[in-house]
Amino acid sequence: MRRLGICSLCLEYGPLTFEHIPPKRVFNNVPAVAHNLYGLEVGSIYKKKPRLLKKAAGLGRHALCERCNGYTASLYGEEFADWTTQCLRYADRIGDSSEMLLPFQIRPLNVLKQIATMIMAVSESTQSAPSFDRLRGFALSPNSMQFPMEISLASYMNPVDVARVIVPQLTQNRLSGSCAVLDTRIGSSVFVIGEVAFPPMGYVAYITANDRRLSDDFGTLRDLRGFSSWHYNQRANIFLSMPVRRPFGPVPGYYPDLKRSPLVRYIDDNHLVLTAKNARPSI
Repeated sequence: MRRLGICSLCLEYGPLTFEHIPPKRVFNNVPAVAHNLYGLEVGSIYKKKPRLLKKAAGLGRHALCERCNGYTASLYGEEFADWTTQCLRYADRIGDSSEMLLPFQIRPLNVLKQIATMIMAVSESTQSAPSFDRLRGFALSPNSMQFPMEISLASYMNPVDVARVIVPQLTQNRLSGSCAVLDTRIGSSVFVIGEVAFPPMGYVAYITANDRRLSDDFGTLRDLRGFSSWHYNQRANIFLSMPVRRPFGPVPGYYPDLKRSPLVRYIDDNHLVLTAKNARPSI
């Protein structure tokens, strides 16, 4: 039976296809597990460890219609795969250093639009909202260089941690939808549109008020909004310093060092999360 619903990109109602997040061509074509916010909600209700999202043919969502899925894949998929392959060459070599400038030969705008597409797909948003609609328009318009600047879109290296591979609960994969995250340590808050973590990379899009202090969890990531400075299909030689983070658990922005912790905490005690059911963007 075909799954019906509202497409997260065009907001049209109809049959939804399975959107691989990230695309199938970047190693997302085998059985995989991931942390997500639904697992956090269910686990909290029953006082259990957060459930994992499990997919037999790669991680993803039934979030996009066939037209949007195929359209964005044909426009941006190949260049995003090229970018990911280059990131993979570096991820296991740079250690935990974020000071090293890494050279990339990519089509930056194409890459940014594919990331925006993934963020909207994982967000599970099916309603119109100003910032979301601007991000949708950016993703669906190949030649548009107008990335919504109230949205921060950041990235990090997510190299495979061999010690976690054999323990599904310790997966570094994360598909987190829209939510509000309050850092209880410093009182900062952000509205997260979505986070996609899948080695060798991770991406998170969020909105924060200009007068609010931003926690290092988000502020130390690599801002990719500058990718919108190039034209569609324009190739560029760029240098980036990429921080290394190893995500764990369902909470966006949570990157603990499990090797230094004597105990594994399955729910992050430093962040309060309001899921999309009771949190809405303010812009």
